[in-house]
Amino acid sequence: MSMKINNAVVIGAGVMGAGIAAHLANCGLEVLLLDILPPELSDSDREQGLTENSPEWRNKLSIQALAGLRRAKRPFFTSDESFARVKVGNLEDDLHRVADYDWILETIIEKLEIKRPLFAKIEKLRRPDSIVTTNTSGLPIKQITAGMTEGFKQYFMGTHFFNPPTYIRLLEIIPGEETLPEAVAFMKSFCTERLSKDVIICKDTPNFIANRMGSATNLNAMHLAYKMGMRVEEVDALCGHAMARLQTAVFRSSDAIGLDTNYNVIRNLYANVPNDERRDLFVYPPYVEKMIAKGLLGNKTGQGYYKTVKAEDGTEKELVLDLETLEYREKITPDFPCLRAAEKLEDPAERLRVLVSDKNDRGSLFAWEVVASDLIYAANRVLEICDTIMDIDNAMKWGYFWRLGPFEAWDALGLKETVARMKEEGKPVPQRIEKMLAAGCDSFYREIDGQRFYYDFRTESYQPIKE
Repeated sequence: MSMKINNAVVIGAGVMGAGIAAHLANCGLEVLLLDILPPELSDSDREQGLTENSPEWRNKLSIQALAGLRRAKRPFFTSDESFARVKVGNLEDDLHRVADYDWILETIIEKLEIKRPLFAKIEKLRRPDSIVTTNTSGLPIKQITAGMTEGFKQYFMGTHFFNPPTYIRLLEIIPGEETLPEAVAFMKSFCTERLSKDVIICKDTPNFIANRMGSATNLNAMHLAYKMGMRVEEVDALCGHAMARLQTAVFRSSDAIGLDTNYNVIRNLYANVPNDERRDLFVYPPYVEKMIAKGLLGNKTGQGYYKTVKAEDGTEKELVLDLETLEYREKITPDFPCLRAAEKLEDPAERLRVLVSDKNDRGSLFAWEVVASDLIYAANRVLEICDTIMDIDNAMKWGYFWRLGPFEAWDALGLKETVARMKEEGKPVPQRIEKMLAAGCDSFYREIDGQRFYYDFRTESYQPIKE
């Protein structure tokens, strides 16, 4: 059966759904954006003369979502023509129209009990050759499609966009067990060429690749900070630019996302990874629940790990949370020798080497503990959540804006040297890494006669990187 995508219906007009609709329209697709009916007529609706039969009221959520995108500081639509390509509707009146669309993309709330009934309806309405995908950030594909027909499962997969989809290039595609290989290949090609996305094929495991690794690395830093008595601003200084990672690092990133949002993600992750050797990571340090109870949720409530207040002279200043007392205090300027030295360097690999190499510097010791744990965790996830080391490296660079993926970082630090230090400190070096070194393979990437290779844990050999 030939596959094509000239149009798409996006179900769910939240921040992500509306953003995806805008991106698809920017790429030339005709888009239908659907959401539920509003709960009731507001006073404003009545003043405008609207009734429950008015299209303006019935399609209100989709209309408001698009209007919000047009008002945004960063433009979501590249032109008026793109904006005009998005039509609006609602699930009550317009769900039957999915039969007219090549790609049906669901972006609703992350609850199986809501997603599954929706897909049961779509299954009866769609064309046999249409592609159906979910934007879930972590729900198993096999659970979403359980009990569906073979024909539905063959054209169903996850397409996990990252917010904002107009600007973040990473797209994770997650096939189900029965998804046709040709459907996966078609979607990878389409999303790469038409949508200008950097596509990674993931296995159907909890939170897929980027969010599994991102959650683990952020929580690892949080736990180590609590254990080693590190201040919030010290952790963010050490785990950001100096570590060749996202500038907002750990706690600022948490504030941006929202502690309550993150908490629910991590709780679900813990429940779904019973065999993860670092499952303990996915339980927040004790101060987080207290913060949530106090309403310290981050940027959305104006206070989280950081809080901006007005000084007596009218200027604004930023306070930071003390993790022991949960009281706000004046910020300090982190002053570690490793940090001063690393920040002078432009090359991310050199910065990282300097940051973790001083065994007499408290900041450097913390940075090493963070990095070493993250490298070990990444090595254990290959073949479980993805096929290659490149999948993890690219996911963290494209989705979390790391300058170096975990395996690139390991090469920068030296595989032999870091493993020797890990063993000296009693860290659990993965057996596959030991086996790799014993075979004389002392780096994850290498170049021979202009051709780049990566170490493949499946074949236990170097394989060429296809550019």
